[in-house]
Amino acid sequence: MDKLLPGITQLNTDLAERIRDGTFETLLILDIDQFHQPNTEHGPETGDRVLALVERVVKEGSWDGYRMGGNQFALIGSEAQINEGKVRSALALLSERCAGVRVTLSAGGVRGLGDDLGNSPETVTIIYAAASDALVMAKQQGRDRVLWLPDEEGDSADVTAATARLYRELARVNAAKARKAEFESRIDGLTGLFNRRGFDDIFSRLVEGSQRGKRALCLIFIDSDSLKRINDIHGHEAGDRFIIDLSSILRGVVRGMDFIFRWGGDEFIVLLEGADTGKARALADRIKAAVEERTEGTVSIGIYMGIPENIEDPVNSADRALYKAKRSGGNRVEIASA
Repeated sequence: MDKLLPGITQLNTDLAERIRDGTFETLLILDIDQFHQPNTEHGPETGDRVLALVERVVKEGSWDGYRMGGNQFALIGSEAQINEGKVRSALALLSERCAGVRVTLSAGGVRGLGDDLGNSPETVTIIYAAASDALVMAKQQGRDRVLWLPDEEGDSADVTAATARLYRELARVNAAKARKAEFESRIDGLTGLFNRRGFDDIFSRLVEGSQRGKRALCLIFIDSDSLKRINDIHGHEAGDRFIIDLSSILRGVVRGMDFIFRWGGDEFIVLLEGADTGKARALADRIKAAVEERTEGTVSIGIYMGIPENIEDPVNSADRALYKAKRSGGNRVEIASA
């Protein structure tokens, strides 16, 4: 009788051991695309044969393979051992020859984190959760897709946010010291938002994606009308609290899929993908109203909308619109002219 693949308990044990020994390189979670179709169209016996074929492919590799339950499997190994293209090709060949149906796999994985991941038990959970997130995003893109994290060249807000979340969680448990320092260099110490360096990295990728996909980007430039007055009257500690309040308001009003940056001082930038001018204006109005309602200050806001030709033009255009709002008395929203 064939030996059964180990399950998630053994995967967690093996993953923890590799992390502790500094030998972890790659985790890949596999999911059979639209597995209900073989069962529905050809009967449950065909579905069972498909599962058996996937298990056979997983067993025969040089990696360590696991059955996660349902129609999900996982692989742990070196980057050289885990070649997702070979896995998917072998399965496609076997499935059509042995089961008479075409089977494809989508996958999400984690690799390239280095060998200094510390020894916190939470690290196993963080890496597994990141691979699961990558699998979900891969399946959202369609059948037969693979997505790896960290993906520092990702051109979607979701992938970039997942990469940032992975680094942030590893940093939180004092793991991956080099990555921790790299990530923290992009974070503002007072507010916890991305700083200007983080803006440069993320915005450059979003601009490239906007140009390739012909998708408009929105940049909302926000500047306080009140910080100098608050500092003069109440002192710089009150000014810092005001800046923290602004960052909290932005987190509460802006969608989780969009990006918030502290540009410097009391200036902030919000980046949106897939929004039109009306939605951007509505968001800016909500920000302005929330600041006026919840703090003793106000903000002025400038909006850029379009497909950028370069990185500088959107910032400059939104800044000019912001200046116009301030010249008109502040506590206003202005949209940059095309």
